[in-house]
Amino acid sequence: MVMPDDAVVSEPPALPTLHAPTLNARVDRILSDISDDEDRLPKRPLQWLGLMITASLVGAVAGLVGAVFRISLSHAGQFRDRAIDFSHLHLHRGFGWTIPTVLCALGAGLGTWLTQRLAPQSAGSGIPRVEAVIRNHLRPAGAMILLVKFVGGTLSIGSGLALGREGPTVQMGGTLGRLIGDPLRRFVAEPWTLIAAGAGAGLAVAFNAPLAAVLFAVEELIHRFSARVFSATLAACIAGTLVLRAIIGNTPDFGVATLSTVPVDVLPDYLVLGVLAGLFGVAFNMTLLGTLNLFDRTRRWPAGTRGAMVGAAVGLLASFHPGIVGGGENIAQHAIIGNLAWRALAGLLCVRFALTMVSYGSGAPGGIFAPLLAMGALLGNAFSAVNATLRHAPYDPATYAIVAMAACFTAIVRSPLTGVVLILEMTGSWTLILPMMAASITAYAVPELLGNPPIYDSLRERDERAEKVADLTGSKAV
Repeated sequence: MVMPDDAVVSEPPALPTLHAPTLNARVDRILSDISDDEDRLPKRPLQWLGLMITASLVGAVAGLVGAVFRISLSHAGQFRDRAIDFSHLHLHRGFGWTIPTVLCALGAGLGTWLTQRLAPQSAGSGIPRVEAVIRNHLRPAGAMILLVKFVGGTLSIGSGLALGREGPTVQMGGTLGRLIGDPLRRFVAEPWTLIAAGAGAGLAVAFNAPLAAVLFAVEELIHRFSARVFSATLAACIAGTLVLRAIIGNTPDFGVATLSTVPVDVLPDYLVLGVLAGLFGVAFNMTLLGTLNLFDRTRRWPAGTRGAMVGAAVGLLASFHPGIVGGGENIAQHAIIGNLAWRALAGLLCVRFALTMVSYGSGAPGGIFAPLLAMGALLGNAFSAVNATLRHAPYDPATYAIVAMAACFTAIVRSPLTGVVLILEMTGSWTLILPMMAASITAYAVPELLGNPPIYDSLRERDERAEKVADLTGSKAV
């Protein structure tokens, strides 16, 4: 189109110009904010040495507490099994379920009663609360939480609830980091450094996995790399793991035979497994939050009632199938070595899924790591069985179960490096690192594309909202 000669062409508005000094000042200010002194190691050797010694002390105490906690859980589980055997041997066949049901109801009820009455901050995993404290969104818990988390966790998990020991050990480790660090501010000015280090040591002690624990502190607790936190956590995890191994020995959590390297041509199978794990992670996160919302309607019930009801159901189930209840380590082990009938895998997976939901929803002290790893092993075993039937591929339950454990962890927690290294340390299957990484990255992508947030982010937001409501109403935080 030809414009007339007298047409006026409007010039676009001039963009504001940035002078070089102004631009440089802004860049310097941004870089100054990013390179915060809190993320650097102390420049003075004595300060660095003080940080390492203090972190090692935190890790050693966390290792001692975590080792004793693991021993107490073992004894509690053995007592539960002996009660089941006694009930079946000495009671009439129609009443063999009574003693396990009553004992599990009493144990889980007392564990949740202690939590609700003495330290509501100890309910559930404790990891989301540690994250909130590190971010300065919630107040740190007092020393009472150590006793309640230890005793309540022993009673609840020992009663057969489908909860993991890592939640209590992480929260107890983080609390120990704060309590030990408070009088030593001369060496560690930032309290959250030792909180993260103690929490990392708690995870290292729970699974005998120090490297994964260091990655967990960086990848999950603080969501960024900090040289100070990394160094302190490394020292704490080393000290805690040494104490743990001195007390209970140095054996991986899962006994796995030496596995061969996976051929490249079967990697697409693990990508499909990663998609399934991602969908499972979305279902797990959504169902867990829905279960918590459902249990929130019972807040007015007497303290311990929810735990007693769930404990009674778990005890009734345990009286007929003792191996189904508990944290799930034995189930994961059987799934890895292929001792489970493939026809029962789907039903067992559904039962464990429901047990995990109601156990966590009851408010009992306990984590979700161990239960989700057991379900991941079941999912991998089932995938291997279906793959072998439909495609006439070799039935390889160990490989697929181990890979699925890492993938499910990644899908739910959204910490892929921690998940891969954690399973590698727990199984010693370093030849599977490539399929584990392939499945984990796929499992990470699926919930992200579906808009499903990581479970600990959602749980942390719930804790923060509950704390604000408690402050406004003057009631105890839950």
